[in-house]
Amino acid sequence: MKGRTMRTVNSLRTALEVLGQWSLTHKFLLLSAAIPLVIRTIPEVLAGPWPLGFDTVWIYAPFVKDVETKGFQASFQGVVDWRAAPLMYVLLGLAAVATNAAPFAITKATAPVLYAFLGFAIYFFGRRGLGWTPQKCLLLVVVSTLYFVPLRFSWDMYKNTLGYSFFLLALTELGRVSPRRGGPFLFLCSGLCILASELTAVLLGATALVLVLWTVVKDKRWDVASAVVAGLGGIALLYYGHFLFQPPLPDTPLARLSSQTGFLYNYVGSNVDAYVYPALLDVYVSVFALTALVFAPISWLAIRGRFVEKRVLASSVVLGVGSFSLLVSPFAAIPAWHRWLYMLVFPALIFSTVGILRLNRKARVIVLASLVFLGGTFVAMPNDLALPYYTLPQTLPFIPPNLLRNTVGLQDSPDVVAVLKWLDDQQIPRAVLVADIWFVGWAKLYTGSMAIYEFIDPAQVDGGNFSAYDSIFMLYWAMGKGGFQADRMPSGASQIFSFGRVALYEIE
Repeated sequence: MKGRTMRTVNSLRTALEVLGQWSLTHKFLLLSAAIPLVIRTIPEVLAGPWPLGFDTVWIYAPFVKDVETKGFQASFQGVVDWRAAPLMYVLLGLAAVATNAAPFAITKATAPVLYAFLGFAIYFFGRRGLGWTPQKCLLLVVVSTLYFVPLRFSWDMYKNTLGYSFFLLALTELGRVSPRRGGPFLFLCSGLCILASELTAVLLGATALVLVLWTVVKDKRWDVASAVVAGLGGIALLYYGHFLFQPPLPDTPLARLSSQTGFLYNYVGSNVDAYVYPALLDVYVSVFALTALVFAPISWLAIRGRFVEKRVLASSVVLGVGSFSLLVSPFAAIPAWHRWLYMLVFPALIFSTVGILRLNRKARVIVLASLVFLGGTFVAMPNDLALPYYTLPQTLPFIPPNLLRNTVGLQDSPDVVAVLKWLDDQQIPRAVLVADIWFVGWAKLYTGSMAIYEFIDPAQVDGGNFSAYDSIFMLYWAMGKGGFQADRMPSGASQIFSFGRVALYEIE
């Protein structure tokens, strides 16, 4: 018995020694995940039990609750019906089934893990794709994950963060492998990239197509592996763009909005989410303001460190088209221009890292200190002390002053819960609750006694058919408080209960 114990101890000691030696050998790789993990954990800890981000409250946490209450299959069917990229929902659903933890607990744990994976992917692309030294790759990770745009990226864009991470892994081999040699890794990462995010699926396919054309023109040969990836991206575009299958219309008493037809988006006159553009001039002002904000601190470094690398350049061209197509054709442009712009920052950060290394030591220290300051204030500075750089009115709809906020603000989160708890306690029969996209996620999470419907325009409520219900309630800001806007109120709404800056209205 004693001999068996000693053998077990010796085996454990040997395993720890091997693990320690491996960790020492791969310390830069481990740091590439550990540093962004720590950085992104800080705001989650400062926020306490409350979530960070918009999509976190609007989409991801309600999905987790649905899985825990309705089951994985029934909840996931909605993702399939809408033809959405499924991978992030699969991961969140598995976490919900395995832990049955509170929805916000799962989403709060997910964000740092995704950011760590992004850091690993950045390091991997630098090391294997660009052939950089481990030290240089780690500097790229530090510069990238401290910059406020990737931090904004991780705030609530979970699908996009996951998809772009797999895109970088696929880009490592894209354009330089045959289908047999290196092909399995390329196709695996490409498939996961396509399943993770609609935007990165298009980005991957378009980048692969550019590389195919590059090879045909320059090398007079066909890049079969890239052509296969381009084809997969094209199929994904047809599927996610609802060209192959139209999603079923949701069952709702709300009046339907006049939806935009086709893949291209008309930004002029839009009044949806962050795209509030009453006139053509508003489109151009918004694009130029956000572009200046995200590139101003690093543009001179990127210019100083620019170099020619076909995969980086090919992806930059695709991202540039996605970001700025609305300047050329604002009435029929590529959707989600600001998300393409966020991703365009990543190639600029690659060039900026080279630019930093071309500075003298003193200038390098100043630049890195400035990046730490920009990132630190964005991560942890409270609202009343937010850096003025992040508070421009034209850019606030896209990039918040800091990460310490969600759809209603951390200080208002308990008030929303209190109002919904009061409503649930009333146990009102044949009642329905409507809410806009800022509040509907909260309603789905904390209300279980009535049907809940989301509206974008108050006209959907005014023109809806609620004959099946005796009472219609709406969750919104209290009159004159918070983000209250009279034009966001349906007709006939009167305030019946409030807690702090949040109120419940009844619609006659």
